[in-house]
Amino acid sequence: MASMEVPGKTAPKVIHNCDLCAEGDENIPAETYCPVCDEYLCTTCATTHQRSRLTRNHKLVDKESMPRKRSEKDQEYVSEYCIDHPRELAKYYCPTHGDLLCGDCIVTNNHACKMEVIANVSKGYGNSTEFKQHEQKLKTITDKISKTKHEIDLKALSIDESKKQSVKQVRTFQAELINAINKTSDEITADIESKAQSTHAILSNLKTTSKTGELEVHNMTNVIENCKGNDVLLFIATHRTKAIATNMSNKIDEVENALESVPQYKFTANAETKTHFKISSGIGHYKQALQSGAHTDKHGK
Repeated sequence: MASMEVPGKTAPKVIHNCDLCAEGDENIPAETYCPVCDEYLCTTCATTHQRSRLTRNHKLVDKESMPRKRSEKDQEYVSEYCIDHPRELAKYYCPTHGDLLCGDCIVTNNHACKMEVIANVSKGYGNSTEFKQHEQKLKTITDKISKTKHEIDLKALSIDESKKQSVKQVRTFQAELINAINKTSDEITADIESKAQSTHAILSNLKTTSKTGELEVHNMTNVIENCKGNDVLLFIATHRTKAIATNMSNKIDEVENALESVPQYKFTANAETKTHFKISSGIGHYKQALQSGAHTDKHGK
């Protein structure tokens, strides 16, 4: 039954959760709303939204003024404001340089190239090969990020298992030695812990970069999705995200390359110590293990 408004009483507030956090199975209350992207955002996601070059001109609505439900998208002609001149609409496209320009851009920078009107050149853009390739590229990057994050998690599990087994081996080997080995045993155990922490720190940085990339790609994908049905916006959004997408793809490639070089260690007991222990030689070493199936580059060399 639909609720009825009672004179003198305020309708109960609708509590929205952050749309971006919800995709990661987190229920974080929304503090702002973006009418352009039609998304409810928490404080952290709103800050990222306003820092992104693609969405920083979007005017966010505070919590008290947020709509109770999502807006209906209309199909009227709309355009985006120029990134360099926020008060001017981006009306022109330079096919020579791939720039999206307003009138001020052309006058200020003395553009001599032949310009095309975005409203004309963007007609039917949603069915163009260029757009379909860009959309596929975003999907490919998203899949690559997902695969990389999974590999990072597997690497972390492998590091933990190696740490667990190595510590067990150290303690077992230690029990077979005389009391004088205790000092060296503690040193090698500390070395294991230190190297495990260092390796985890590297993996954490790689995962942070992947998460940042995932959020940026989400922003680009969301902008693209919200522009579908309006070829002008779709054309502008695609060309604005091309360079960002390429840069993000390169960053994920760097993460993949860095992930392959993350060291993994394995404890090796000193066999000689069992028969003739020498304090100076220690009880063993925690060294990087040769990974089965590892390769040095993408060509299998």
